[in-house]
Amino acid sequence: MALPSIDTPTFEIEIPHTKEIKKFRPFLVKEEKLLVLANESGEQDDMIRATQQIVTNCSFGEIDGEKLPIFSLQKIFMDLRSQSIGSKIQLGLSCGGCGTSHNHTIDLTEIKISTHKDHSSKIKLDDTMFVDMKYPTAFEVQKLLDSENSEQLYAVVSQCVHIVYQDDEIFNAYESSDEERKNWVENLTIEQFTNIRKFFETMPTLEYSVNFKCSKCDRPNYMDFNGYQNFFA
Repeated sequence: MALPSIDTPTFEIEIPHTKEIKKFRPFLVKEEKLLVLANESGEQDDMIRATQQIVTNCSFGEIDGEKLPIFSLQKIFMDLRSQSIGSKIQLGLSCGGCGTSHNHTIDLTEIKISTHKDHSSKIKLDDTMFVDMKYPTAFEVQKLLDSENSEQLYAVVSQCVHIVYQDDEIFNAYESSDEERKNWVENLTIEQFTNIRKFFETMPTLEYSVNFKCSKCDRPNYMDFNGYQNFFA
């Protein structure tokens, strides 16, 4: 006789970049296994892949974790963890003065998405042309942070060019080849490319600040966790 099926509860999570409400289930043992293996490897790439896979699994395949903007992926994952395991996590933080270790509890529900007041995904290039940018995925952001030459930078920027508007015409950049998009980016003026870079510099990010006074030397400590690398640690 087959083992009985197990009913799994569901809950709703808002997708940050679209504001849609989607149904999810909590982590199961197989998702916990993905996280354990990723942590054991010590590689950030493995943690990103595990996070993407878990979001896909727990959304019943409705959300493709690999295609999510990095800030949406991270926020959804933290909401899932809060519902599945609990919202409180313990961190060991070192005093910047004497190095004494301090235990600090973070409530994941307090981590919010911060958006720059001047941020926009639609960028004016000249009087007749606008470009609508796509938010980068976790791996695209990692390439931006790790880029050692301009080729890597231009390649990632070109992948995020979504739609180009010129007068009354609409050009779907994602229908063009990678090489065509890269050539288009390389033919922008310096000023136009600078405006596009502002999109990446001001895009939404997860942020969390910790303040504590060292119990040994009384030194005040202030630590900021940014949304690009810290939340995959």
